Amino acid sequence: MRKQGWLWTEEFIWHKKNCYPGKWPNRFRDAWERLLQFNKNKKFNMYQEAVMVPMGDWTKTRLKNLSETDKTRDESKVGSGFGKNISNWLERDKAYPTNVLHLATECNNKNHSAAFPEDLPEWFIKLFTQVGDTVMDPFMGSGTTNIVANRMRRNSIGIEVVEDYYKLVKSQISPVQLFLFAEKAKYEQS
Repeated sequence: MRKQGWLWTEEFIWHKKNCYPGKWPNRFRDAWERLLQFNKNKKFNMYQEAVMVPMGDWTKTRLKNLSETDKTRDESKVGSGFGKNISNWLERDKAYPTNVLHLATECNNKNHSAAFPEDLPEWFIKLFTQVGDTVMDPFMGSGTTNIVANRMRRNSIGIEVVEDYYKLVKSQISPVQLFLFAEKAKYEQS
């Protein structure tokens, strides 16, 4: 990916609140999946306000006993440029979320073995796009991302190599651009 010009930006974890029991005797259940964010540029659109969460109970404990360091910008000791001023959060009702998303898995598999809940792409679509933007899912599968993007009034492009999934999604949503590798020439001619 680096050779193609992609920059690793962030790592997210999807914690599956209701993960399935493991099927092998020598392994635990898969309760999380890694989600990686890459960008082509260091400057990119990110709408953090769209995914902010209530401050929570820690405002009653952690923010009550601020140290002197917490009240000023505490620069990173390793020179990363990151710093914090905890007192900036004293009067706020909402905070930026963590990079761990606690979401249940999809109970009905939508005729696909790896379907994920609509809340997962919805969160990222809110975070990185606005109405009218385009969302692309290069591994469309059952079309969850495209369906959510459509509902959220975003344009979407889905790419899929399995013709049955392509047909399934095409019959469910419109307008959406779907692309099946096997039909590349036919798509380009139309």
